[in-house]
Amino acid sequence: MAAKRRTIGRLAAEAGVSVETIRYYERRGIIEQPRREPGGRDYGDEALWRLRYIKTAQGWGFRLSTVLALLKRAERSPNFCAAVRQAASDKIAEIDAAIIDLQNRRQALGEFVAACAGKADAERCPIYQRMHRTRS
Repeated sequence: MAAKRRTIGRLAAEAGVSVETIRYYERRGIIEQPRREPGGRDYGDEALWRLRYIKTAQGWGFRLSTVLALLKRAERSPNFCAAVRQAASDKIAEIDAAIIDLQNRRQALGEFVAACAGKADAERCPIYQRMHRTRS
C-alpha cells in the first residue's frame, strides 16, 4: 500500500499553519516547493520540520528574519546549537526587560486608579492635572 501523499493542505494541517503561509514561505524560498506530479505536489518531512521549527520559534517571540538566519546557519555550521542557545538567551533578556517595563506601567496605572478613587466629579482627573502642570 502506497504512503498517503502530503499535499499542501495536509502539510498545513500537520504543521498548524495555513496554506497561505506555506505559499508565502515558498515565494520567499524558505520552503522548497516540490515538483508537480500526477495527483499534486508531495511535501516531505523537511518541509514539515521547517514549518514546525519556524512556528515554535515565532511562538517564543523570534522574528521571522531571526528564525531564517538561524536556519541558514544550521545549514552551514556544526555549531548551530550554540547559535540557537545564544539567540534564546538574548530573547530571555529581552523578555525580562519587557516584564520590568510592564510591571512599571502596571504600577503607574494602579497609582492612577487609586488617586482617582472617590474623587468628586468637580475635581479634575489626576492625568489631566499632571498634563496641565507639564504644559504650563
